[in-house]
Amino acid sequence: MKILETEIEFDFYDAEQMQKFDIGSDEIIKGINSIKLKKMKQSEFINKFCTIIEAGFDKIFGEGTSKKIFKGKKNFKLCVQAFKDMIKARQYQENEVNNEINTLQNEIQTISYDYSTERIK
Repeated sequence: MKILETEIEFDFYDAEQMQKFDIGSDEIIKGINSIKLKKMKQSEFINKFCTIIEAGFDKIFGEGTSKKIFKGKKNFKLCVQAFKDMIKARQYQENEVNNEINTLQNEIQTISYDYSTERIK
């Protein structure tokens, strides 16, 4: 998958990696939702927001990944786009999995019918 033009090795089909994704993405969302905007300077908000995104990416994809992606910058637009890139890749994979499951279910139904006593009647 590509996040901000950086190729990231990640297997959404692997249970262990998906567990890291689930935990890390939940932490990102909780972290973002916990930011208190009142009386916070914009620079403080950007720093906090980007720190949450970076920590989540490192948790999901491995330590140092955020440095590869963001190259040391704490830029709000880059962090938002990187998060969107990750979610888009996840949604694409989820569609692929759903298609595979539907195909498998159809094949199982066909096999079940082919070997059922209903067929003989």
